[in-house]
Amino acid sequence: MLPKDNVLHTSTYDVKKLLKSFDMGYQKIHACVNDCCLFRKNLKKAESCPKCKASRWKTNMHTGEVKKGVPNKVLRYFPIIPRLKRMFRTESLAKDLRWHFSNRSSDGKLRHPVDSVTWVSMDATYPSFPAEQRNLWLGHSTDVFNPFNMKTSRYSSWAVLLVNYNMAPDLCMKEENIMLSLLIPGPHQPCNNINVYLEPLIEDLNHLWTKGELTYDVVSKTTFTLRAMLLWTISDFLMIGFVCGVKDMI
Repeated sequence: MLPKDNVLHTSTYDVKKLLKSFDMGYQKIHACVNDCCLFRKNLKKAESCPKCKASRWKTNMHTGEVKKGVPNKVLRYFPIIPRLKRMFRTESLAKDLRWHFSNRSSDGKLRHPVDSVTWVSMDATYPSFPAEQRNLWLGHSTDVFNPFNMKTSRYSSWAVLLVNYNMAPDLCMKEENIMLSLLIPGPHQPCNNINVYLEPLIEDLNHLWTKGELTYDVVSKTTFTLRAMLLWTISDFLMIGFVCGVKDMI
């Protein structure tokens, strides 16, 4: 199908190496089988969970042999900072990210989150943040899904998504502009322990809010400190309960 002189990679391994060089890969973070902790930072070399004492590694059900090097659970985190910074290196995207700054509703009607009470309240509370039109306004959403698309399977995973509200209404909710940030493994829902899996994302969001990241903007041909604000969480009532750590829900 392709011409003989094409330079496309011929193996999945080579493609993954290329994507990794552009910070387009993801991090594999081992997790406790009981959702107690992530094996990272000071627990990076731990062999078992400090809370429930469960082994980090899979165990052969028949022989009891521990398969060292084969984790029970793996969280996949798609780092958001390099991806957000990279958006300002594409001229069309960099321009789209400025839409919210000059397109507020003039008749008081709500057409975009920029016209919402929450957005206006954040403007008044943190005036230095909206002063930089390139700062990002984000929404967070999470829900459970069956990765095998089988109604008879009880296996469930969680996807954690970020929505970028800097863009126009017809762009911000498009599939290609919604960022997948975390894939939380199954087979069961983490429920009130979801905060354990959100740690890497929360750390990056805190960094973007408190310190920011030096970013090159292709439109202005200058660098600036990119910051981001998480406006709200979008979920159904059950998911909101889990995210907020509510144990008993009606």
